[in-house]
Amino acid sequence: MTGPQDDGAALRRAMLAQIRELRRGFDPELLKWARYAVEGKVPYDRENAQEAVRQFLQHKARDDGGRFRRKLAEALSRSDD
Repeated sequence: MTGPQDDGAALRRAMLAQIRELRRGFDPELLKWARYAVEGKVPYDRENAQEAVRQFLQHKARDDGGRFRRKLAEALSRSDD
């Protein structure tokens, strides 16, 4: 006769086995992203980030004739020194 503890342990083992099986099917990059999200960090895709900055600078250049872009380039070149 099995007791409630034995049934609980068997249920736990079965659930853990199911979780392991599910994890095998996940994309490793997705798991990495999920870990970052849980820690409050925001992973980003470098290409998408560069595109967002490029679009922002293009939009800003229409408004100010490129002054912001030049100031940013100067500030970045000073930070390299």
